[in-house]
Amino acid sequence: MFLDSRPFMLSDLSLIIQTFAFIFLLCAIYIKRKSIAKHGKIARFAFCLALPAVLYMLYSKARGLTLPYYNSLLGLHMLLGILTIFTGILFVTDQWKWKVKKYMDLEILLWTGTFLLGITVYMVLFGLISP
Repeated sequence: MFLDSRPFMLSDLSLIIQTFAFIFLLCAIYIKRKSIAKHGKIARFAFCLALPAVLYMLYSKARGLTLPYYNSLLGLHMLLGILTIFTGILFVTDQWKWKVKKYMDLEILLWTGTFLLGITVYMVLFGLISP
């Protein structure tokens, strides 16, 4: 198996954290029909859970992370990530004029796109996808 070929790394932990955060976000979406208060709490928890992994990614980029042949993919992931974090902050800090369905739907699309691109970056970084 792939993970048996190298030691567990912070990038692996980051992926695990992001996966759990995304699952919690999906739970928040599901529960909104039953309780908007629980929806808000779970979504806020998902956002806060993702932040340490985001800090690790910023650290990796500051240390010079590049992906030969895939730098545009990494750039798109970073751009979507920045937009996702910015809009997430608006929701977590209760900026009510932004807390309407169309912006929350946009946040879901941004987070999903960022998450899927992040998985792709991870796969490229560790050789699961080659140029």
